[in-house]
Amino acid sequence: MIFDHRTYTARPNKLSHFLKLYEDVGLPMQQHYLGEPFGFFQTHIGDLSRTVHLWKYESLADREDRRDRMEADPEWQAYRRKVIETDYLLDMRNQILKPVSFFNPGK
Repeated sequence: MIFDHRTYTARPNKLSHFLKLYEDVGLPMQQHYLGEPFGFFQTHIGDLSRTVHLWKYESLADREDRRDRMEADPEWQAYRRKVIETDYLLDMRNQILKPVSFFNPGK
């Protein structure tokens, strides 16, 4: 099992705008292709204007297959263009994480 840990940093005072666009357009498509996120958060204390989400996959191949199908969807491509056009985001990063031996995220 792996986790895709994504951190998006919005321009000042634009996080709520990005999250609204994502909730209305991006999230339903991701749920269709990727399933439910393992976690979805925004910073409260610390580096502000950030949202962090975690997606759980059985393997890198599972992640690649699901994301490839999503990337091929013209509606997803249109959503990605909209995110670029709005210029709400400053930075997007992701990491692939593996649980340590003593943590079972399935429980």
